[in-house]
Parts: sequence; structure tokens; C-alpha cells
Amino acid sequence: MPIAHLKLSPGLLMQGLGVLVTAAGLVTWAALLLPSAPSVASAEPVMAAMLTQTPAARWFADIPLHLQISVSGVMAGSQGAVAIVSLDGGPARAVRSGEELARGVRLVAIERSGLVVEQAGQRSRVEVPVLAQASFWGEAPGPSAN
Repeated sequence: MPIAHLKLSPGLLMQGLGVLVTAAGLVTWAALLLPSAPSVASAEPVMAAMLTQTPAARWFADIPLHLQISVSGVMAGSQGAVAIVSLDGGPARAVRSGEELARGVRLVAIERSGLVVEQAGQRSRVEVPVLAQASFWGEAPGPSAN
């Protein structure tokens, strides 16, 4: 039986080399872009921690949002009451009752001594800090005996 000799043309060699380079590129990018699958038990706490890291991530997440709300004060305006609030230590901003503070968090009412906020279907009260009243001489009054 005679042995057959393969004759490879330069064009056929270039095509084969191109296929190999393309396959190597696809495997490399797939390894870089596709994350390895962690176990299901450890993935949930990791994802919850990652989702609560940034406001943008929390906005698009499907987890209930619990904000740290601090109130600087409340005031009456010509168009109703306004509260000055800061969310998660961010910059203060003015809000009115009925406004959505963040996804899933709504300001229900503004009262003289606090705010009523609804987060994840539960209402809670956020107190407005009261400044100590100073007397004429600049000293804070002592406790009353009433």
C-alpha cells in the first residue's frame, strides 16, 4: 500500500492558522468574562453584600431597601411642609410628603416633631432633633421641676 503525501497550499495553512487563533481568542475571552460559578449557599450573602455597596446597585436590586435617614429639620413653606433629610450620610436635600426618597422608601407625612417614612411596607417614625434653648446668658436651662 502506497503512502499518500499531503500537499498543503499556503492558503490552506493560513486558513487553519486563522481558525486556531480564533478558537484561542474565544476561549481566552470566555475565561475572562464568564465568572466561575460559586456554590449557591455562599453566593447569596456575597450578592447581597455587593448589591448594598453603592446606591446605583441598590436602585436596580430586587432586595428591600433600608436607608439610614437623618433629619436636619422641618419647615413650613408656601406650598406645604418641607423636610431637610440626608440619606445614608449623603448630602442634605429638601423633600415633601408623598415623595419617594429612594426605591421602596416613601415619605408619608411631615409632622412637627418627626417624619413618618414607609420602608419595605413598614411605617416608621424618624424624630427631628431638638436644639437646646439657651438663656440670655448663653447657658442651657436646667431640668424643670414640673
